[in-house]
Amino acid sequence: MTFFETTSTQNKLATIGREMMDFSEYYGNLSKLTDDQLRTLNELSHVGHMLTRFGATFGVTVADFTDEDRKLIVGFINKTLDVQ
Repeated sequence: MTFFETTSTQNKLATIGREMMDFSEYYGNLSKLTDDQLRTLNELSHVGHMLTRFGATFGVTVADFTDEDRKLIVGFINKTLDVQ
């Protein structure tokens, strides 16, 4: 493995990040959502993008994630995140 290759953990996190961004992108009818619900979808996109860059050279590190970001990730993975 060379210095610039990603680990299997980084690949899994990137996959989760892409799933988060896709969920936000293809959520459905956004016109009926409140500002807080839209904010949650925007955060999903933002944190998902961060996960795709985690561990990359000049990318995101563990210190870049806030407690709210971690809660969002856990909620998404456990399917307990409620946008409604």
